[in-house]
Amino acid sequence: MSYETVLVEAAGGVGTITLNRPEVRNALNQTMVGEIWEALQALEADGEVRVAVLRGAGEKAFCAGADLKGLGDRGTTLQARESFGGLVKILEGIPRMRKPVIAQVHGYALAGGCGLAAGCDLLVASDDAVFGLPEIKVGLLPLIVMAPVFRSVGIKRGLPLVLTGEQITARQAYEIGLVTQVVPRGELEKTVRTLAEKLAGLSPTALGLAKEAAYTIQDMEYGKSLKYLGELITLVGLSDDAKEGIAAFFEKRPPRWSGR
Repeated sequence: MSYETVLVEAAGGVGTITLNRPEVRNALNQTMVGEIWEALQALEADGEVRVAVLRGAGEKAFCAGADLKGLGDRGTTLQARESFGGLVKILEGIPRMRKPVIAQVHGYALAGGCGLAAGCDLLVASDDAVFGLPEIKVGLLPLIVMAPVFRSVGIKRGLPLVLTGEQITARQAYEIGLVTQVVPRGELEKTVRTLAEKLAGLSPTALGLAKEAAYTIQDMEYGKSLKYLGELITLVGLSDDAKEGIAAFFEKRPPRWSGR
């Protein structure tokens, strides 16, 4: 499948989606949002891909947010609603994917770009990365991306980003829980690739159920979450991958995962 605004490749069990509008710091327009979602769905359906990586082209940014030039040209109210709903599909869809999605962030990750990165399962940032929700400075609000950002950092840490529009460094983002890992810029790609390949070598069944468990218990009462997790561990224990993993352990050989 060919795309206009993203590049998609797959190798060694890792699928990579590159936001490819570097001339505008990979700003999100309607086409790009739609293609990101299509690419994620394609990687999820690809039996050879175990992990997805989302990154930005160019030297300056992962993604600088929405393309403001096209923001006012969204047709009728209903058409505009559908347009803004594209990012909602991505942010709802990533937690439902069986495969882990890693954000590889360098440079600017602002507004919708910050939310897109926060919406991934893991977020690895270079030490020169900059995060922020500057919408309020132009009279707008990051209403959609508040969901993944607040889920990551909580209201007390997230609300100041919304109300002030100020930017924070990668290290500050790590300290408040927005970022999984911070590495030197020159090591970013290698670090993400190593992490992705490590995950790709694990049980697809276990990875998928781990994601399901993590996101499901977010909104559950403690006692109910324990009951749910108790049921889920039965599925893990009875899976073919668990049987294979245990057999491989005792036979001192690499496991051969079936994803069942």
